[in-house]
Amino acid sequence: MAKKDTLHPWQQIEEQAFHAFREWPLWLVLRERELAERTHQSPSHQTPPKATGTNDNTIKEQST
Repeated sequence: MAKKDTLHPWQQIEEQAFHAFREWPLWLVLRERELAERTHQSPSHQTPPKATGTNDNTIKEQST
């Protein structure tokens, strides 16, 4: 079947959405592979320490 060149704008958007929906699982697999490669390449990268609370000195300085 020949492809129609005279599509309405909403039909073009609908077609793009359909293809994006169909490609989504493939994109997820590729993204997971990319993230896995990055984590294996730099194991020395550590997450920053979490804040355990506020500094008491800061609270005293702000209240005065």
